[in-house]
Amino acid sequence: MKITRKHIILFLSGACFAFIVASMGVSGLLYSSKTSFCILCHEMKVVSEQGWKYSSHYSNDQGVVAQCEDCHIPPELFNKLWTKARDGAKDIAVHTFGESDPEKMPWEELAHSARAKISDSACLKCHENLTPKGAKIKTIIAHRAYLRLKGQKKCLDCHREQFHGRFRERLSDNNVTNVDGG
Repeated sequence: MKITRKHIILFLSGACFAFIVASMGVSGLLYSSKTSFCILCHEMKVVSEQGWKYSSHYSNDQGVVAQCEDCHIPPELFNKLWTKARDGAKDIAVHTFGESDPEKMPWEELAHSARAKISDSACLKCHENLTPKGAKIKTIIAHRAYLRLKGQKKCLDCHREQFHGRFRERLSDNNVTNVDGG
């Protein structure tokens, strides 16, 4: 088969189209991974403003701020893409068709579901040293047991309330309808 000018133009056009589509996909993935995107919906804005900003994952001595993606999206590529697709579709459905009034949402059920989806690899990305110098003895004992059990326990079996600062306690203390979109 002889390569003609038409073949070259078709190939280059296809390559340009593929590049544009791939660039849009990567841009969308990066944009939708930002905390500012996550809290666009009023349900998540409440979780952020009433909880995360009060938690040790936002305000701590080290000055490190964990973003939504750091905990809720696994770092491994396939798991990252699968989680974003699955949870994105679920979040859209709940926002559109489900209960989205923060005062009426089934927070305990949602918390249990969210904890089940968070992988230890997301935690260990930041918390590599589980027995740091100066840690309390009960922390060292618990983390050594976790390491010895090799996957039989999850980080969130013990660390349940550290992430969103017990925001549900503040729902009744604050007027959540003052949150934009709420």
